[in-house]
Amino acid sequence: MSLERIVLELKARTEILETMYAYCRHADNLDPEGMVALFTEDCIANFVPGGEETILKGKGALRKMLSDALGVTVSGSHHISNAELIFDGPERATLHCYMYSWQRFTGFPVTADCHRWGRYENRFLLTPTGWRMDRLKLISAGEYGGARIGEQLGRPFPPQFP
Repeated sequence: MSLERIVLELKARTEILETMYAYCRHADNLDPEGMVALFTEDCIANFVPGGEETILKGKGALRKMLSDALGVTVSGSHHISNAELIFDGPERATLHCYMYSWQRFTGFPVTADCHRWGRYENRFLLTPTGWRMDRLKLISAGEYGGARIGEQLGRPFPPQFP
């Protein structure tokens, strides 16, 4: 690999991770518009397991789901680590990273806080406005305050996107 290619990949790596950090910051600020701005127009996102009905297609569907979810959230804290990036050319990359999130909801204490440990499987594209997510999948390894568990078992690596 040429020195120029190495520098471009390191720059892209930094920009992609900063995009994910901004995503977490916007989530913690209960800012769905800030989160949606980090996606491509025709993005596909899946935050919960299930069939076709749980897949969000496009910024409009993503905006509605995030607005609804954050509308009943009082506070949250989102963290990512163990980031692995796989480049598929100079303008496309797959991110696999671990995540932890805590959320308190408006119904507390009747509605329990949710602590979630898991992974993100995201694909990023380089756009005129920077690196943006065109695919996001949240995989839950386990939760307190929720029922999701073990979704990471048997997942392909690197992550596959349709």
